[in-house]
Amino acid sequence: MMLEPQEGLTYVDLLAVAHRAEELGFEGLYRSDHYSSVSAASGLGSTDAWATLAGLARDTERLVLGTLVSPVTFRPAGNLAKVVATVAEMAGPGPDGNARIHLGMGTGWLEAEHRQHGFPFEDLATRFDRLAEHLAAVTGLWDPDRGPYDQSGRFVELRAAVFRPAPHPRPRIIVGGKGLRRTPALAARHADELNGVMLSPADCTRQRAALAAACEAQGRDPAAVGYSLMTGCVVGSTTAEFEARLRRHADRDGDGRPLAEIRADLSETWVLGDPEEAADRLGDLAGAGVEAVMLQHLAPDDLEMLDVVADEIRPRL
Repeated sequence: MMLEPQEGLTYVDLLAVAHRAEELGFEGLYRSDHYSSVSAASGLGSTDAWATLAGLARDTERLVLGTLVSPVTFRPAGNLAKVVATVAEMAGPGPDGNARIHLGMGTGWLEAEHRQHGFPFEDLATRFDRLAEHLAAVTGLWDPDRGPYDQSGRFVELRAAVFRPAPHPRPRIIVGGKGLRRTPALAARHADELNGVMLSPADCTRQRAALAAACEAQGRDPAAVGYSLMTGCVVGSTTAEFEARLRRHADRDGDGRPLAEIRADLSETWVLGDPEEAADRLGDLAGAGVEAVMLQHLAPDDLEMLDVVADEIRPRL
């Protein structure tokens, strides 16, 4: 599951979803990393992503926890590496021995929150350069075999950095975005996974192919880099239940159009409908090379939708 806590969610709200997800056997719970509302609604509270993930690391036992994605404009590279490594130590390994903490990294895109909170916000090409340097710094600092680590760049200056303790197991590094060029190239060079955002199955096929080509260009086995998708989700046990949830989604956004029109607008990229329809879409995504799907849940007080996914959609996959 994937949550957007900048839209007024408290830690108690996050914990309720985490507990339900863990009880139902979900693999992971991810959250956005924003300091201001994306919907631009006034008066909505927000929380710090890594502070809340530290709490969830202690208040859950098995769930994978991570960000999709942390803008590299928010935190200096050394600070980000230390914070995430600390949360990973608090979480401990999962039942499979792998890290429970996943660090999604991206360029940042919401200009208003950068201006409001004093974060740097450059043009997109410059933000991609910043992302590249942060990825190199985090992977370099976390490498226990590199010794004192030096890096000199436009955005990151590290001198004889000794990072102790090196996180073990190392948090999974995810690069998130929609692109077909720089995003796959950065994932191929530095990451364990590329996470596409709100893409159709056809778009996923193209991005997955771009990732494979980028890996081959850098001499890396394409199978070594996972491919996942974060996308919207509104489902119900029945058509009527689905439509009630879709109407609630529309009302929250002030969208008074007919449901059929709203559904048509979302159908290319979202997971929608009754269990059969949702399972069919997830099957299409698997056929497009998607290995994991993070379902964005925009009404997290509706815990019953998690039941639909776990009890009625999952058995059909």
